[in-house]
Amino acid sequence: MKVSQASAMWLNYHKVNSKDNTVRAYEELVQRFCETHGEQDFHDLNSNCVLEFLNAMTDGRKPQTKKTRFSHLNAFFNFIKNNLDHDFENPCDTPLLKKMFKIKAPVAWDVVEKEKIDEIIFKTDNPMHRLILELMARGGMRVGEVLKLNAGDVNDRKMI
Repeated sequence: MKVSQASAMWLNYHKVNSKDNTVRAYEELVQRFCETHGEQDFHDLNSNCVLEFLNAMTDGRKPQTKKTRFSHLNAFFNFIKNNLDHDFENPCDTPLLKKMFKIKAPVAWDVVEKEKIDEIIFKTDNPMHRLILELMARGGMRVGEVLKLNAGDVNDRKMI
């Protein structure tokens, strides 16, 4: 079976079972993959074909985009293996490809010390700014949550 035929089946499956954004993302990837490898039999694909395609498609993109494209292509090949041909070897299942498209661990944020936060709050002159900082620091609220508060959200009972 040709790659273009398998991709049509895969997209039809997702059009029925997935959300529109998922289908759009898969369609773009599969169309580009079929432009270069559509007439090939999917048994003829190897990790070098996949690597060349992904490098060409994701050149200059962010690591998360590269990982997403790799995951989409991997899902396509897994669909072929699970539904069309159980003997098919997924060309994305190589340690080299998995390592190349793996995202590096995110850098941990620097946490501001409690004393420093207290100092900032107490040096703030504007009562509204001070209240916002207090709610964020003491109540664990996010900026968006604090900004959406209104007088009706505050209960008249005394705090325990």
